[in-house]
Parts: sequence; structure tokens; C-alpha cells
Amino acid sequence: MKCLFRVLLCVATVAVSCPPAHAQTTTFEVRIANHAVGTIEAQRKVTGSAKSITIKTRIQTLLAKVNSDILNEYDNNVLTLARSTRVAGKKGEDKETTTRRNGNDYTVLLNGARSVIDNTEIAHCVADLYFSEPKQVSRIFSEALGKFLPLRALGSGQYELGLPEGKKNIYKYTNGVLTEVEVNHTLGRALFVKTI
Repeated sequence: MKCLFRVLLCVATVAVSCPPAHAQTTTFEVRIANHAVGTIEAQRKVTGSAKSITIKTRIQTLLAKVNSDILNEYDNNVLTLARSTRVAGKKGEDKETTTRRNGNDYTVLLNGARSVIDNTEIAHCVADLYFSEPKQVSRIFSEALGKFLPLRALGSGQYELGLPEGKKNIYKYTNGVLTEVEVNHTLGRALFVKTI
């Protein structure tokens, strides 16, 4: 009986002393020409001052199959690690990017090529767009490209993310919640529409 009491006391102590983890998951359907071709699952976990975001994208069309994963880790809302992988199975289209904080700098490894972003803190990444409206944010870090991109408010809860080669993605929010993303890519225009 004393042993059972001690076990229960230990469990209660651990439960009270550990901060609760809060998880939020959102799912989007990927549509091209009004046809569902895949899904995006975005998950954010917050435990005390630590936060992690995972984005899993699975797309299958007649012409291509793309799997993309992003994992971001933050401490006190500052990015400490970002990993992005994109597997398309075609030569030259696969991509792997790792961004790691080292003191006041970030080291970016993009398909083996190393670069450094000096003297900065990354607080806003593309993955964050799935969970909060980017009010007062004018640039955002792309985990896949390993660099900052311009972000412009268009009004009415819409934001334009400037991409290389003049392309733009539009993020649309309703009451602060992301409901749709319009993506311009090599296959044309795609929509990510929130389902859950």
C-alpha cells in the first residue's frame, strides 16, 4: 500500500511540475484546377517557452509526386532549428535545407552548400503563417530556401509572400485564422483550402 501511495505521489508531482503541452493541428486540401491532389497537415506544439511546428505536405498528380516536410524548433519565440526536405523523385528537384542558430548567427545548409546569416534573430517563418496572421510583419524566413522573403499586407486579411523569379503566394485569413493559400508554381496555380 505504501508503495502504491509513493507511485501515485510521484506521478502527481511530475504532472504538477511539468508545464502542459498544447498542440494544435490544422489540415488543408491541395487543389489544382478544382481537383484534390493532396493534403497539408500543420501541427504546432507549445511547452513552456519551447515551440515546435511540423508541416507535412503530400501531393500526387498524374505528372508528379511531391513529399515535403518542415520541422521548426523555437525557444522564447526565436528559431533555433529548421529542417526542410522536398522529395519529388526527379533529378534536380529534390531539396534539403537545414538552418541552425549559433549564437547571434544562423548557419544554412542548402543541398550541401553552406551560408551564414549574420547577427539576427529569426522570429517569423513560413510555417508560422499556418497558425497566426502576420500582422506587422514585413519579411519572413523561408525554411526551404534558407533566406528571408518579403511579406506585404494587401488588406482584408490577405498577405502576399514574394518568391524568387517574381512569383507570389497569397495567404488569406478570416478572423486571424488561415483559411486559404493561393500558390503559383511550375504546374500553374494551386489552392490550399482549410478543411479542419
